[in-house]
Amino acid sequence: MQEVPEYLDYRTQTYTLLLIGVLSISFAVIAISRMSNSRSIATVILVFFRNTSVDQILKENMRLNSLSSVLLVINYFVSFSLCIFILFNRLFLLEAKWSLVIALSIPFLWFVLEIIGLLMIGWLTGEQKRLETSVINSITGSQFSGLVLTVIALFWIMNPEWNSIFLALFLALLCLKFFTRLLKNSLAVLTAGVPWYYLILYFCTLEILPLFVAYYYLLRNFL
Repeated sequence: MQEVPEYLDYRTQTYTLLLIGVLSISFAVIAISRMSNSRSIATVILVFFRNTSVDQILKENMRLNSLSSVLLVINYFVSFSLCIFILFNRLFLLEAKWSLVIALSIPFLWFVLEIIGLLMIGWLTGEQKRLETSVINSITGSQFSGLVLTVIALFWIMNPEWNSIFLALFLALLCLKFFTRLLKNSLAVLTAGVPWYYLILYFCTLEILPLFVAYYYLLRNFL
């Protein structure tokens, strides 16, 4: 006869069903985007791996202000937030409410730094027109990353025992997004005739410094 234990062990809340529910929103957004424009996903992938004529490709296939484009940006926030929540809740064992706050904050702040940073540099230097391609690269890079993050989130939610593998894939994607955007934007602004010292100003103030601060915070509080 099996004995009933005197005390029950605490079962860690994984929020799997809730995460799947949020992930379903991500898939629904992608599906609606493709229904609105059947070439939206292919266009984002093509633009991400292209360095020239990206504005022309978008004009012919998917304008940035179109419904399908906006939906792919929304998907970026949803899928990125999902992965951040899993990271802090499962790996760093942070409370759900704080994991949620961080998961909602990081994608928004990152996106703002990427886009608003370029607009600010353009306003300060008077080179707004020449930075348009860089803004396009930043937005489409986020859209592409959102698609990949949706896939990573799907398998990460369903396979918690492989946390380290999906964490590596997650970080690798963020690094790819970061360095691809830096390379494409650097070539775009230099080709457009923007002085190189404006580029250094942008890197030091709005790219390298925020990453250094984020790394220092994680090192002090979680690692």
